Amino acid sequence: MPPTTTATAEAEALLVSIREQQSLHPLSIINPTSSDRPDDPSSLLSPSSLALDLNHYRDLFSKLRFSYLEQVSKEKYVRSIVGDPPVVVSAADNAALEEKLAVMKQELKAKKEANEQLVAEMEEIARAVAQRYDQVNAGMHTLDTLPREIELLQAEVDALKQQVAEKREALGGGSSGHEEDDPRLNMSLADTEAALKESRAQNAELDREIERLQRQMPAKDRECKKAERDLETLERRRNEVTSQATEAMRIRAEGGRDYVGEKGKWYAAQETVMNGLLGIEQAS
Repeated sequence: MPPTTTATAEAEALLVSIREQQSLHPLSIINPTSSDRPDDPSSLLSPSSLALDLNHYRDLFSKLRFSYLEQVSKEKYVRSIVGDPPVVVSAADNAALEEKLAVMKQELKAKKEANEQLVAEMEEIARAVAQRYDQVNAGMHTLDTLPREIELLQAEVDALKQQVAEKREALGGGSSGHEEDDPRLNMSLADTEAALKESRAQNAELDREIERLQRQMPAKDRECKKAERDLETLERRRNEVTSQATEAMRIRAEGGRDYVGEKGKWYAAQETVMNGLLGIEQAS
């Protein structure tokens, strides 16, 4: 089975599995009930509307609590007056009641703090669940569109292979049907990225070598120019010496006076005199 068909089948199987889980677990985060039932009023709730409702009910219960306490206090006060015998509350009773109320207030405060902490944890969990819900929806959308994208990519790959084959045939190097394909065309993504990385590293090394040679080029140019000047000087001296030797040979052949030979003998005599004066022994 081709790799494309296998990938498409795996994506479709995974999508079917997720949808089966949605049907088996209606309260799961992978069950998008809001999108399945857009007419449900509960699906129209939003964080802002929930916050408004929460503030409304909080104010309402605060007012009801105040009304309840006021009514109960009035009822107790009236009963204590009209009762037979009337209920008389002493200072000790008030002190004991205040102590009891202080303990109850401490307990209530601790419970409120625990409740607030629990609410904060629930909000954090709710945000995490909402994030996972969005991720699941995005994943389902990807799985839903993945088979079609794989088919399009495979068609594009086939078209590119066909273009390559046509260009090879146009260049006279068409395959006869028995030649093996270029192994680089069948490389995996990881191997292709590794080969591309290696090629880029080689190109970078070549660029650095070219830059180094370009930096050395001015100095090499100066050395070449200096060598050319020295060569010109040597050639000029060679030409002068050659012309002098030719002239001396011509004069000697004609029986004339050899100024060069006489000059050489004079230099040799002067050297002998100087060596004698300085006490330098000549090598035999």
